[in-house]
Amino acid sequence: MTRLVHAIVALAFVFMAAIQLNDPDPAYWIVVYVVVAAIPTARAFGYRTPKLILFASGMVLSGLIIATPGTIDYLTSSDLAAIRGKMLGEKPYVESAREFIGLTMAAIGLIYYRK
Repeated sequence: MTRLVHAIVALAFVFMAAIQLNDPDPAYWIVVYVVVAAIPTARAFGYRTPKLILFASGMVLSGLIIATPGTIDYLTSSDLAAIRGKMLGEKPYVESAREFIGLTMAAIGLIYYRK
């Protein structure tokens, strides 16, 4: 993969971290996405980061486990379009589903960079 592609991947995860600033619990999400962004950044400069990948994988896996019940609630709800709308108190599963999607993207990136 070229440096440009690594940079684009890193910037995508930095962007994902930035949009967490308005999240009710931003600290965890910002750290996760910044740590994941550090991996393609390091690779762009020729560094391999197996320990960082392992650390990030643990964070992502933990988040996926926590978000799974809410994601299942979302998938079994009758309102799948709710994921595009505002977060409402009567639909807390929307937040879990969104978190699950972001973490799945991070997991895919980590799987790729693990090679």
